[in-house]
Amino acid sequence: MDSITTIFLVLMIVFIVLVLISIWVINHLRIKSKHGKGYTANYPSSYLCSDGHKVRSLSECYIDDFFTKNGIIHKYEDVILKTAGKKFMYDWYFKEANIYVEFFGFSGKKYKETMEEKKSFYRKNNLKMVSLEPEVLSNIEDKIPEKFGKVWKELIHEKHCPSCGSALDDRI
Repeated sequence: MDSITTIFLVLMIVFIVLVLISIWVINHLRIKSKHGKGYTANYPSSYLCSDGHKVRSLSECYIDDFFTKNGIIHKYEDVILKTAGKKFMYDWYFKEANIYVEFFGFSGKKYKETMEEKKSFYRKNNLKMVSLEPEVLSNIEDKIPEKFGKVWKELIHEKHCPSCGSALDDRI
C-alpha cells in the first residue's frame, strides 16, 4: 500500500468514528430531554418528617414537624378539587377545624399569579385557609399560632413522641 491510500483509510476510519460518536450523543440528549431536564439536583427532592410525611422542601418539613410536635392532627398535600385541565392541591388540611394551610415559599411573577389564583379559589369556595409565608420560619413558635388566632388552642392535642408514641410533657 502506498502512503496516500493509508492516509485515506485512516481518515475514513476517523470520520466513521466521529459520525458514530455524534449519533450516540444526539440520541443520549434526546433521551434525557424526554425524561426531564437532564440534570441532577444537589439537594433532595423530598424530605421525611418526624410523622412520616414526605414533603417537598426543608421549610415544609420544619412546619410539618412543628404541627406534629404540637399534637395537631393534619393531612399533607392532597387534591381539593379537580376540574377539566386543572387541579387544586393544598399543603396541609386540619380536618377537625376544616382549615387548609398553604405555605407560599417561593417568589417571582409566575408564582405570585399561582398564589393569587389559589387564594381566590379558597375565597370563591368559602374554604377556610391560613396562608404561611417564609417569615414564619424565623420564629415559628410564635408566628404560626398568631396566624391561626383563637383556633390554635382548639387544634393542639396532647403531644406524643413521633417515634414511640408516649406522651410528652411541656418541656418538648
